[in-house]
Amino acid sequence: MANNVFGCWYEPGDSGTWLAWFINQHENYPKFKKDIRYEQEGKKFGEIASDYSCHGADWFITDFHDHNAFEFKNYRQRLLNKNIEHDSSYKHICYKLIPWHNPLGSDDDEIKEWGLTDNTVEDLIARIIEESNTKALIIPEANVSYQLFAKRLAFIRPRFTVEYALDTYENRVNQMYANTVSSLRKFTKVHTVAIDKLLLRNDIDEYLKLLDILEVPALEGWTSLTNNYYAKILQPWENIPNSELNNRQQTLASIDSKENPYK
Repeated sequence: MANNVFGCWYEPGDSGTWLAWFINQHENYPKFKKDIRYEQEGKKFGEIASDYSCHGADWFITDFHDHNAFEFKNYRQRLLNKNIEHDSSYKHICYKLIPWHNPLGSDDDEIKEWGLTDNTVEDLIARIIEESNTKALIIPEANVSYQLFAKRLAFIRPRFTVEYALDTYENRVNQMYANTVSSLRKFTKVHTVAIDKLLLRNDIDEYLKLLDILEVPALEGWTSLTNNYYAKILQPWENIPNSELNNRQQTLASIDSKENPYK
């Protein structure tokens, strides 16, 4: 097992995959590779990248698509079995969960539908923390400059209008983020990252606070990694009107049918 284990738990749109990948680039971490995803390819704005993927950071806690669940103690062996490129001498690691990036977003009935034996979501969280010996949960939050994050959320969730995504972020800022931290602190230490400050401003204070938790030196050229993500994933939405995103076929269909966008 790794010496220091961190979990990056997050809400959709909060750049958690990037953050898990970024953390894993530091000294004595696995230095996983990343891929750029184009999930909306062939659709309106499909030429814009939708996300990163970082297969090495994925911990499948239940079977999902063509991936099998695995116990955390078998993490290193799975990296070898799946031929996932990494620094095999790593001492620390940051994982992200699949299928729930934050189990608090699930409920007791859903986890049973996925074949898990835990009685409650709280039991599931406690087991994950204990099995992995997670030292701290690292949670990205977009608290101030969340407009671009909301537009990207509408992009990767085509059922969302931009206004719905903005309302979602306002709810996170006003209530959900605080509730998440309060709930998870019952299980382990929690560190929040102002992901908007880190990605939009290269905020050095925010980065230094993250380094304190990770107990590693600064990554040389770290701002090139934040700048690359910003340019690839967030910046394209600066000059695209909200009305253009709302005018996509799937978005219009959702509006016409009054479909619950979270279904």
